[in-house]
Amino acid sequence: MSEKHEMPTFSAGVEHHVAQFLFERAQPLLLQFDENWQLVNLHGDPARFGFDPDHADAAARQLRDLFLGMPLDETIDLPFVHMPNGRSAHVHLLGDSEPGFQVLLLDAQGEHDRQQAQQQVGNEAALISGQKSKAIAQLRQIRSELERQRMRLAEANALKNALIATLSHDFRTPLTSIFGYLHLLDTQASQSASVRHALRALRRNSNYLFTLAENLLEYARADTRSSMLEPVRVDLAHLVEDLEGMFQPLAADQGLEFTIGVELLDAQTPVLDELRLRQILVNLIANAVRYTKKGGVGVALRWQDGALSIEVRDSGIGIAEELHEQVFVAFNRVRQAAGSGAGLGLSIVKRLVSQMHGSIDLQSRLGEGSCFHIVLPGLASVVAAPQAGTDETPALGSSRIRSVLVVDDDPDICYLLDAWLSDLGFRVRIVGDAGAAVESALADPPDVLLVDVELPGLSGNTAVFRLRAKGYRGHIVTLSATPTEEARKVALNAGADQYLTKPINIEVLARAMQAATPRR
Repeated sequence: MSEKHEMPTFSAGVEHHVAQFLFERAQPLLLQFDENWQLVNLHGDPARFGFDPDHADAAARQLRDLFLGMPLDETIDLPFVHMPNGRSAHVHLLGDSEPGFQVLLLDAQGEHDRQQAQQQVGNEAALISGQKSKAIAQLRQIRSELERQRMRLAEANALKNALIATLSHDFRTPLTSIFGYLHLLDTQASQSASVRHALRALRRNSNYLFTLAENLLEYARADTRSSMLEPVRVDLAHLVEDLEGMFQPLAADQGLEFTIGVELLDAQTPVLDELRLRQILVNLIANAVRYTKKGGVGVALRWQDGALSIEVRDSGIGIAEELHEQVFVAFNRVRQAAGSGAGLGLSIVKRLVSQMHGSIDLQSRLGEGSCFHIVLPGLASVVAAPQAGTDETPALGSSRIRSVLVVDDDPDICYLLDAWLSDLGFRVRIVGDAGAAVESALADPPDVLLVDVELPGLSGNTAVFRLRAKGYRGHIVTLSATPTEEARKVALNAGADQYLTKPINIEVLARAMQAATPRR
């Protein structure tokens, strides 16, 4: 059964109130016409709708024209008719009045305004929706462009890393030959004093160029790779001699006094990363000489209690106290005269000191010179010297380690390693590519395999992996021009026992061979 809803009933007072409210709101105007549209009577205020009561014919014509072509015997409702005074009205033709017509006008301006406002809101909403759609499309386009830019940056970064790796290899590999052959020439006792002096000059300047190249490579690779330490026993007296030979002529040309000295107060041999130490000293001393116009530059090294203290003092232009932190920012030129340097050296110094777990302090005032003080802890625990003759680490030339297979495609490096290893008492075989090395090592297993990573065709790491997979148990030393921890881990994970970076000196090689123990 469906429920019946009765219409609510209102009291006469309520109905009267509602009628009064609607009447006042609508302000009705009733016009009565005869069958010829002659105005007979009117009730209401015609002026509200723009009609002049004194010109009834004009009003009759205007209203009559509204209903042209319409059936006049029916009730007709025309909403929102524009009146002569600009107001809107609802016009109703009451066709049941005989004879003649009745036209009722109700003020619709408020309703018209409300509908106009709603229409405006709707239009604005549609406009906003359209703008939102356009904004979303633009955001999608921007996001797509950002993604393309990200991919291009990733490609550029990959190319940069490949370039760095190539430059590192191209710098370090030939320098291995230069330093190695300089060492061989240094060992020849028949050399005259002038030849020895020339060799020292070659070594000194090679070290200087190598340090400059390493500065650039260190800066370029710092954001993507972590460099590994290469601890070696350092002859500080020899290092001081090299630095003196490098900077004394430069200081003399500028009329500066240059002093450098070292105190060895600890019986323990200094073990440090010699390359980084040399980079630090070269950068600091070069800066001091560059920015000192009169007076001098003094360098003092002290090895004491297992740590190296470095002091580089100058009487140059100095650095304002508020700029002490800025001078360690890359490409900062706050200390520099126009056109002198790129502002890279001190940022490299700070980075290298941090990598070596050291500290750096700057004392300087504008116009009063500068003093850089650095403390670098020794790395003896990293390369604790093996005891010669023990089962774990047999001495050089012992009966357990006799044969070495060298795998390198650079004939200069091969000749150098052959000369070094032969002097150390080893039988040396040389192979130029990794594929042949795998076959040779399996056919006649050497005690030690020295293999370069960068080889034509098969890489050194791949060759090592294949040899281990086929059961080779000898000691493997990987050689590489990439001085990073990531590269070292890759080589060790492939099966290498040790990872040496170029340029390699005789001491590093001898210690690696001393530590070589065949696997059981």
